[in-house]
Amino acid sequence: MKKVGEKMGLEKEIIEDIINPQHILILRLPVKFWGKVYVTWGCVVLHNNARGPYKGGVRIAPDVNIWETMELARLMSLKTAVTEIEFGGGKTGIRLNMEEVYKFFKKEKDRNFEKTLHLDICEELSYQINRYLMDHTYIPAPDMGSGPEEMAFIYNQTHDPATVTGKPEGIAGWLPGRKESTGYGCSYATKIFMEEILGAKLKNARVGIQGFGNVGSNLALYLYQMGAKVIGITDLYGGIYDENGIDIPSLFEYVKKNYTVKEFKKESITNEQLFSLDLDVLIPAATGHVINETNASKIKAKIIVEAANSPITKEGMEILNERKMPVIPDIIANSGGVIASMEEYSRSLSAIKISKEDVFGIIRKKIEDSLRMTCEISKEERISYPEAAIQIAMVRIYDAMKKRYHI
Repeated sequence: MKKVGEKMGLEKEIIEDIINPQHILILRLPVKFWGKVYVTWGCVVLHNNARGPYKGGVRIAPDVNIWETMELARLMSLKTAVTEIEFGGGKTGIRLNMEEVYKFFKKEKDRNFEKTLHLDICEELSYQINRYLMDHTYIPAPDMGSGPEEMAFIYNQTHDPATVTGKPEGIAGWLPGRKESTGYGCSYATKIFMEEILGAKLKNARVGIQGFGNVGSNLALYLYQMGAKVIGITDLYGGIYDENGIDIPSLFEYVKKNYTVKEFKKESITNEQLFSLDLDVLIPAATGHVINETNASKIKAKIIVEAANSPITKEGMEILNERKMPVIPDIIANSGGVIASMEEYSRSLSAIKISKEDVFGIIRKKIEDSLRMTCEISKEERISYPEAAIQIAMVRIYDAMKKRYHI
């Protein structure tokens, strides 16, 4: 962002104002079980609201920190700007280490308890940031470690369907297709980029995916339906490989019962092996900073699609740029979720329903327009696709801030 700001000719202070968050809330989140109170901590980063309300998911993970949450909030501002959604950027990060929790309560591992704990923490979160929710200053959504159930608990406290997106099916203001939207959007971005920008074919393309959570699993399914051959998948517990292509619908059923892709196929694979496979498309869809200076030179894929947020470090990106390896930036590739959230928010306000097909149509249009503009600027100015996408977003954020006298 700093590089793009300097290229735009902006003053140092203005660049810093665009980069830095406008507000940071530090939260103490106590929850009570079995007569004992466990305290965890979180933060809400409100990055920029020049283009609309602060928008961003609730991340619950053991390694969450304020710096990562700031980076993710900043990415949301860029994501909503490059796709021309009338939201700003924000993020909630809650640090929760289940090993510490089980030790504190002296209990054995229990998935039902983990879900209840997540729900109670989100309920406490909604109490503490209630005023930001009620006036639509900040609109949360699911992220790593949270899902529709957690959003329902937040909605229970506000009784306003527009205060949160990603709500479960059947409650007021829910949106058909919201759960699959990020994975669907990423699959469509991959298809458009391969077939219309590179002139290649997605059918039978060899794909490797890191991560099989909500994003990675739906992404794999849609790519499978589009005719791609997903040959390698890894998750937190292990990985699988099949040269002839993995049966994704069968894998879905397996993961429902086993909570991992591990041992679905006899041939296993590690993340390191996945990244060095001879692929047409490599898709990191799990966590950040997994492609770095140690492995970027070993990647053999023809293109990389950033389904995760910031999966490539600065040093890793420099190596990929030197190798002229195309990267579909995260702020476009995984924008399907926030595009759907825009529809969920507006439909919650109007109480007018929309079909899943219409939601997916809006996602396709937004992603295609953003991707085409990014590719045009990349070609004209001879810069990478991620830099071109950031440039589009920065111009729009700066313009909105200036018109609103924020700078």
